Amino acid sequence: MQRKYFYWSIFIPLILLEEGCKVNYDPPVSTSKLHYLVVEGYINANGETTINLSRTRNITWGDTARYQDELNAKVVIENSYGEVFPLTENREGVYSGFYIFNSVGAKYRLRIITSDNKEYLSDLVSLKNSPPLDLGWKFNDEGDVQIYANSQDATNKTHFYRWIYSETWEFHTPFYSILKYNPVDSTVIDRTVPVNVCYRTTNSSNIILGSSAKLKQDVIHEGPVVLVPDHDRRISVLYSAFVTEYALDSAGYNYWNAMKSNTENVGFIFDPQPNLTRGNIHSITDSSELVIGYIGAGTTQQERIFIRNSELPADWNEIPDCIVTEVRNIKDSLYDNFHADAFVPIEVGQQSLSGGVETYLSSSGMCVDCTLTGTLTKPSFWP
Repeated sequence: MQRKYFYWSIFIPLILLEEGCKVNYDPPVSTSKLHYLVVEGYINANGETTINLSRTRNITWGDTARYQDELNAKVVIENSYGEVFPLTENREGVYSGFYIFNSVGAKYRLRIITSDNKEYLSDLVSLKNSPPLDLGWKFNDEGDVQIYANSQDATNKTHFYRWIYSETWEFHTPFYSILKYNPVDSTVIDRTVPVNVCYRTTNSSNIILGSSAKLKQDVIHEGPVVLVPDHDRRISVLYSAFVTEYALDSAGYNYWNAMKSNTENVGFIFDPQPNLTRGNIHSITDSSELVIGYIGAGTTQQERIFIRNSELPADWNEIPDCIVTEVRNIKDSLYDNFHADAFVPIEVGQQSLSGGVETYLSSSGMCVDCTLTGTLTKPSFWP
């Protein structure tokens, strides 16, 4: 008993001492304005080259601003033979041009002159030919749909791959609405354009890489590209993924792999720590200036895949949580329920003996009006 008391008599003061030593630590925050140039793109040898220019910026509380685009720059592609291929700014910060590069032995780079006459240059790189791309899909162990890429270089020269994708899907609302709210006079009127069938397109935001460098043959077998979780609405009717494959050199692969670690694998104590990732673009005006980006060059491969809901298990589509609510045909009631699309009218509910409308049947906007999250315009490639 005395031994136990001795241990606690030492341990408790230590706890009190530790608690008493805790003080708030406010780490110093740099207030310097870091507007590094960010260069995103790839010199496409068999199609359109698109280069995005933007600037990093300080983020403050409540900041919802978009990227700071780099406007009115002069952007050209150069090769080691002295040929120059200008790009045009067709959107803010987006520079593009369509060229076919087939000069034997030529190397390519990007030259950028910003509107304030600062000059940037990427390293000369050889063209890398992307081998044929083949897409497929399967269910994983969790029942998710995994879209994968197969690629094989018979010349054994590629080894490093990167994929990006855009995905488009058709979706339907549970209810078909024949009415709509008119905010001008807080009335409900007939709907002339149906809003129960829509389409939506998004672009990939994660970094998807593949490597065959440790294999005897240059083969990518079922490299994961897109994952659609079980019961996801994207395959409730018809879904499509459009994948572009880039061939990378080893330096480009290392750059993108480091960027992937910095952006996707940080958050836990044993994750890789963020590191300063330098690409192959340099400031000619100021050699100490950091530039973010890596410009590779080569041919690309593209393929589209469709997945129909009828190819999936019968229970893939979950029952939507859509409740029908009656809204009284009074201006204040119509305004309160319909003006912010919290509810959307579907059809007439109850009528009075004289034939007037007493109530409208309605449901949440997501259950009635697909244009809240999609577009009515059917894509040109849609079957």
